[in-house]
Amino acid sequence: MRRVEREDQAFTGPEAAIVLIAIVVVASVFAYVVLGAGMATSQKSQQTMYAALGEAASGLRTGDSVIVKLDNDRGYVRFVEFDLETLADIAPIDPGRLTFTIATKDRLVTIPPGDPRATITWRYRRDDGDLLEAGEVIAVRLNAVDAIIARGDTFSIEITARDGASVSLARRVPAGAEKNVYLELF
Repeated sequence: MRRVEREDQAFTGPEAAIVLIAIVVVASVFAYVVLGAGMATSQKSQQTMYAALGEAASGLRTGDSVIVKLDNDRGYVRFVEFDLETLADIAPIDPGRLTFTIATKDRLVTIPPGDPRATITWRYRRDDGDLLEAGEVIAVRLNAVDAIIARGDTFSIEITARDGASVSLARRVPAGAEKNVYLELF
């Protein structure tokens, strides 16, 4: 009788170990890549969150009243004065880098940083630094002659910091106001 030979091929111990080690190495490299990408995403999210907090917290706030001085010739607003402070203590603001925009129905006047038409004085200062921090107040006086704000006109002022924080205020000069007077607008 003839013997039928079969070829039985199977894994031997070393071959199985090599395959197992290859699978473990590939899985660990894949896990490392996934974890690394997750960590990078987490760090980027954290940076974004802190940047957003910094911008949100560096907001400005104006005082409740605005003082205007009318000239003695035609009764136009000569200057506008108001207080300014920060909302929180996360990011201080450099008052020397504020941009002011005065808008009326007919005109738009922008006063860039360093322009002599904007005078900034410290009303309350906690330290000797030049940055506006929480708890500190500055008084801003804007020369509004170029804006030609007459009695009865409504005007708005937008204050923008270099980092993007901004605040605006809108007021109306009473129509019956006298010339050469100071008015407090609420």
